[in-house]
Amino acid sequence: MMRPFNVPILKSKNYIIMDRGSIRNMTWFDKLNCQFCGYANGTAKLWNDQLDNISRIDFSRYRSPLHKPAVVLYSSILLAFLIFNFIFSKFLYLIIALILGYSRVSTVKVWRMLKEMKYGEKLSPVFRRIILLSKVYAYTLMCNLEQIESAWCPLKHLNNEGYVFTPHHKNFYERDKLKELVEYLEQYGSVSDRKPEY
Repeated sequence: MMRPFNVPILKSKNYIIMDRGSIRNMTWFDKLNCQFCGYANGTAKLWNDQLDNISRIDFSRYRSPLHKPAVVLYSSILLAFLIFNFIFSKFLYLIIALILGYSRVSTVKVWRMLKEMKYGEKLSPVFRRIILLSKVYAYTLMCNLEQIESAWCPLKHLNNEGYVFTPHHKNFYERDKLKELVEYLEQYGSVSDRKPEY
C-alpha cells in the first residue's frame, strides 16, 4: 500500500514489539521497563525508516495543489517531535550515559555522515534541512536506545516473523541462553559493539 508521493506505509505493529513482559519471574518494574523498551526501540526504528523513505522523494515530479500544504504540515509535526526528541536524546541520555558509562553518538558526526551521503538531496532546501535535522536526532535516539537495551535486556523477541528490528538486535541472545547472557553481561557490560566506558 502506498501513500501520496509514493511513500510506502510503514505499520507500527511491525516495529513496536512488546512481548518481553511475558518472561517469567520478572518483577512488575522489570516488565514495565521491557515493555517501554519494546515501544521506544520500535518507534525509533520506525521513525528512522520513515525519514529514509521521505528523503528519497523527488517532489519536483508532483504538481498537486496539496503538495505544499502536505509538506508544511509534515514539517510542522516533525519540528514539534524534534523538541521532545532533543530533550530525550540529548539531556536525559546524557545523564544516563554519565551515570552508567555509556557511549554517546556525536551529533556533528551524524550530521556530516548524512551530508556526505547526500541525504534528502532531492528535497527543497528548507524541507531538506528539516529532514536532515530530524534524521540526526532519530539516528541519535536509536543509537542511545541501543546502548540501554544492549546492556539491560538483550534478549530476542518471542516472535520474529514479519517484524522489523533495530540493527543491534542481531547481537541479542535467545531466551534459552539466559545463563550465557548473564555471564557475558557480567564480563562486558553490554552485547553492543560499543562497550561501556567504565
